[in-house]
Amino acid sequence: MIRIDNLSVHFGSAVAVQNVSLSVESGESFGLVGESGSGKSTVLRTVMGLNRQWTGDIHIGDIDLRKGRRRDLVRVAQMVFQDPYASLHPRYTIGQAIAEPMLINRMSDVDARTAELLEMIGLTAAHRFRFPHELSGGQRQRVAIARALSLSPKVLLLDEPTSALDVSVQAEILNLLNRLRRELNLTFVIVSHDLAVISYMCDRLMVMQNARAVETLTRAQLRAGDMQHDYTRTLFRASHRDRAGAGASAEAVRHG
Repeated sequence: MIRIDNLSVHFGSAVAVQNVSLSVESGESFGLVGESGSGKSTVLRTVMGLNRQWTGDIHIGDIDLRKGRRRDLVRVAQMVFQDPYASLHPRYTIGQAIAEPMLINRMSDVDARTAELLEMIGLTAAHRFRFPHELSGGQRQRVAIARALSLSPKVLLLDEPTSALDVSVQAEILNLLNRLRRELNLTFVIVSHDLAVISYMCDRLMVMQNARAVETLTRAQLRAGDMQHDYTRTLFRASHRDRAGAGASAEAVRHG
């Protein structure tokens, strides 16, 4: 479903991503982890067409990002951003926010589809008339997910989708995403600094450091501590020390 070969991204003289390659199968959930500035979010934004200056090859399904049309890309892939407080237009009602992509793409039965999406994410039809400031952080992120699903994409790119939320709410959103992936046969690429989240959500993961890919692991290898690179071991040890962060998130998810 996703194939990236030798992707490099520069912002002026700064190297954001250097020769990164990865592939993600249809229906798979793939994680990108690493410290801030490692390049993981830049990979997502480039795949979504939000960074224009890049080299390499990117294919999403049958779409070659070099040659394909953006209107085709947005039907296949959509992105959910980190901050639900910033990603929704404050003057749009929830119904307007969810419906906007469908209206832009001239889809039919927009009202029915909006109601269906609200039910799918665990909100009611009454929420469509509310504004973002009237919702909790978790509810806003649910709306952002519904908006991303409005065009029925096969790929969701998730950039730290729970890091701005309380731990108990994180568990609800992660469980919602897992359910949607199963029911809709979605392919995920998830960026997170939280190895507990990645372990719960992802079949495989790539570790990034200083704009480069360090190594790729399966979920079983991550949980067993079976890793080859010193930097990955450092991340793994740090996640076990941070009981209030990664460890708490994992327990909340398991009992969510």
